[in-house]
Amino acid sequence: MELFSEYFEKLLELHPDYFDNGLIKGAYLIGAYSKSIINNSLYSEVSSGNKTFEKWLSNQKIIEVNLKKIFNKANEFERKLRLGNFKDSNLSQLVTTHFNYDKNTKISQQEISYAFIRGFNDYAKFKREAKEIKKGE
Repeated sequence: MELFSEYFEKLLELHPDYFDNGLIKGAYLIGAYSKSIINNSLYSEVSSGNKTFEKWLSNQKIIEVNLKKIFNKANEFERKLRLGNFKDSNLSQLVTTHFNYDKNTKISQQEISYAFIRGFNDYAKFKREAKEIKKGE
């Protein structure tokens, strides 16, 4: 798998019950997108080794009302640091496609935080596995 979107589509097939809510999908994908921005910021042609987004994110509460703010800040850094040329830049599109939900649906803040962290960690796992596959070729 070359793109995180392919990885995510497999997860949707394997765990349809977990991802049946758009808020959970959104939190998960924003977590993955955030990890992507953090990783790619280190290799930015504009500011190599940039950790500004990572520091900003560490001061944010991962709750429903902050998810769009986190996404918008990550997108801002993607544009500022010109990170859009990376293979996994399709994450922004995934978020905007899947992050829709009924505002009356109640999901606990712990579930939202968990989904975000799961996406963050799954993205790291996806990148590790992609490197291992590339080394094995």
